Amino acid sequence: MTRFRWSVGVWTAALIFLGALQPVRAADLTAFVGGVKAGKLDVEGIRSALDASPMFGARLASDFIPFFGHEHTIAFSSDYLFPRSTRAIREARGFVYNSNLILNLPTGRAVPYVTAGLGLIHQYGDRNLPVGTRLAVNYGGGVKIPKMFGPLGLRFDARGYTAVGLSSGKLNMIEISGGLLLSFGR
Repeated sequence: MTRFRWSVGVWTAALIFLGALQPVRAADLTAFVGGVKAGKLDVEGIRSALDASPMFGARLASDFIPFFGHEHTIAFSSDYLFPRSTRAIREARGFVYNSNLILNLPTGRAVPYVTAGLGLIHQYGDRNLPVGTRLAVNYGGGVKIPKMFGPLGLRFDARGYTAVGLSSGKLNMIEISGGLLLSFGR
């Protein structure tokens, strides 16, 4: 487990470093808060609902060409996908890391966008957690309102996640978030 956390940290730092070396056409950094609502999952042979989870994190997006680019997300939760109906579990924390493609659709002051990509969801705390570490596909969109006050703006986002590789099939989740956006390189 420690090796996994260390390698995720090293890869995240390397991606940020390499991204910083690229000339910036247009980029933004968003600090966000939100929540995740998960579906049901089989836990110890019992169909269990996973509780909604608060999330906080950051998204860094930059364009390859005008209106099209990539985005990286790292988010954390102190109460991640907690299966309250399972008494053996007392603590469930987690994080999400995504690397996505993003298409911005500027329409004036607001910038609607669509995004899709791959990443990891990781649940830790007690031994018998139902999710663990899984590959996840995510897709969604939202709206950015850049430069409302100098380089500061707002961003609102809705995403669907599908975690694959679970013994009970798939886990589908919805994340809704909003945050403060800092534009640079524009």
